[in-house]
Amino acid sequence: MKKIFLILLLMLLVLPAVPLFAEPNLVSLTINEELVPGPNDIYLTVTGILSNGVTQQIREGLSWSSSDTSIAEVSWSGRVHFTGKGGPVTITVFKNGVSGKKTVTVNPWPESIDIETTLVYSENPYRLLVKGRFSDGETRYFGPHDGVQWHSSNPWVAWVNSQGVVTFSGEEGYVSIKATVGKYSDSVNTTVSESEKDNKWRKGIKIKEDIKYSSTPQKLTLVAVMTDETEEEIPAGGADWSSSNSEIAVVDSEGTIKFTGKPGFTKITVSYGGYSYEKLVSVERFLEKVTINESLNYTPSWEKVPLPLTVTARYNDGSEFIQSTGLTWSTDNIKVAAVSESGVLTFTGEPGKVTVKVSGKGFDNKSIEDAVTVEVKAYEKPVPQRLFMDLNPFPSSEPLTPRAFCIYSDGSIRDVTTLANWFSSTPETASVYKGQIYITPNPGPVKVGVTYGGLSDEASGYVDLLPGNKARIYQLRIKERGLAFTYKPVKLTGLALAGDGSAKDVTGKLKWRSSQPLVARVSQSGVVTFTGRTGKTKIIAEGYGLRDEILLEVTPAETLPRVEKIEITGDLSRWANPLKATAVYNNGTSKDVSREAVWNTSNRNVAVVAADGTVMFLKGPAPVVIKASFGGVEASISRK
Repeated sequence: MKKIFLILLLMLLVLPAVPLFAEPNLVSLTINEELVPGPNDIYLTVTGILSNGVTQQIREGLSWSSSDTSIAEVSWSGRVHFTGKGGPVTITVFKNGVSGKKTVTVNPWPESIDIETTLVYSENPYRLLVKGRFSDGETRYFGPHDGVQWHSSNPWVAWVNSQGVVTFSGEEGYVSIKATVGKYSDSVNTTVSESEKDNKWRKGIKIKEDIKYSSTPQKLTLVAVMTDETEEEIPAGGADWSSSNSEIAVVDSEGTIKFTGKPGFTKITVSYGGYSYEKLVSVERFLEKVTINESLNYTPSWEKVPLPLTVTARYNDGSEFIQSTGLTWSTDNIKVAAVSESGVLTFTGEPGKVTVKVSGKGFDNKSIEDAVTVEVKAYEKPVPQRLFMDLNPFPSSEPLTPRAFCIYSDGSIRDVTTLANWFSSTPETASVYKGQIYITPNPGPVKVGVTYGGLSDEASGYVDLLPGNKARIYQLRIKERGLAFTYKPVKLTGLALAGDGSAKDVTGKLKWRSSQPLVARVSQSGVVTFTGRTGKTKIIAEGYGLRDEILLEVTPAETLPRVEKIEITGDLSRWANPLKATAVYNNGTSKDVSREAVWNTSNRNVAVVAADGTVMFLKGPAPVVIKASFGGVEASISRK
């Protein structure tokens, strides 16, 4: 018995103290009443549900808010007052972190009603127009959704439908038509007799046409609206006409309207015989003309290279913009060239003619177009002979950005980085994404490569788990992967990778040598000088007990003289500007190629360029870029 008592005592000491009867918590709030917008205030009450399942009315500790006090206000006691303004509003009640809400879209309610149409006998049904002042302060006509109730005192004489359309039966007698909205009402009445049936008179005027923009003048028709809803034409010359905005349109004394072409709004007003009529006219902004800017004189250096095109777009308000989007681009010969939806043109290099077309929507969806025809003449295409990348992969916390170069049979060297395909043969240590090499910290060999035009090149390296001795050098790498033949000395870079992962330039502290000095020599400062002979050689760097090497190759095509750069001399300061293009070759020689180069202008609407490089501005000097292409090399001169 004592043991049982001790066990119970221990349990009481160990278990936490929990009150036997905990207070229930509030878990939800509900607003009981519906929100009915109107001039009368609404008193809201709240029901709450407690954590023990009990539902009860909550009166104390409540706080209220309105999402838009310009539409509805709510007091501390839950009294809602609608201001009369329309729009959505949410009333929310809060207590102890729990809330409830109700949302309503308020439509302004009427505060007066007036039937404007005179009730007169007519053989044709016609609608009675009801106008009123609303709670938001506006005065407007009632619509089919405003809840107007219609009543006829004598449907044998005339009856009215739910939309306010009156139909006379043809019987004689007195009739009153009443319109009611809430507590407001108005009525019109008439007595139908034999003389009334044959009598009609003018009750207003209007412009018969639905006025829309036109590039040619329009003659407007003025008509009188009769009490039986028939229309009779009135001579337009006897009325007073006006336009509220002459920058958009003007109207003469004969009712002829002329548009200026500018976008915007104007109000056409006509007055006649004591009556007045207004019509709001809108003119949208639309395209009037497009012109392709680029001259597109084909040069072989464009082959498979994306060329962004633009147009000069002129709109009806007189503005001009340089744009490429929002238009439709096309070519009629995809074997020669294709163009993207954003205006990027790519030539395939195949000979033939191609027309580049651009179009946009003008007034009334009319197509506004321009086109340029380009002739690509057959030319002997140089054949890719050797491909090499310029970067030797080495451990780095930052992504490496290599470049790829292709040497062609004509001796030209082209940067094909963006056209080539990059890959990694060792994904566990290196990955390639969007032209960048990402080295992982995993130990092991690194092998990345590039392919283009049926050629390939591959570079290898390695990643070690370094012990962390900052002072010790664990790897030695030559930064450059490959070189093309050049008459100028080229400096290599030797990198030492330390235990902390850092790389420092140790070029001058290494021992450099070439396995075949007859092809290329290397100085002890890492400067490579090609001899002009063809063949292969290894450039070796040694130091710190480590070694690295790269393989260089010189092909016969590389030793041919080639254009290294184009120099354009002259300026673009006058109406007519003669430019000179000089080709500088890799052997140090130069040549005037002004008449041999292919010249292009970035905007032929601003300036044109002749075959000899003479630039003519059409409307005076303005921003433009002039390019000259020769020997696979391009240069430009610009006026900002």
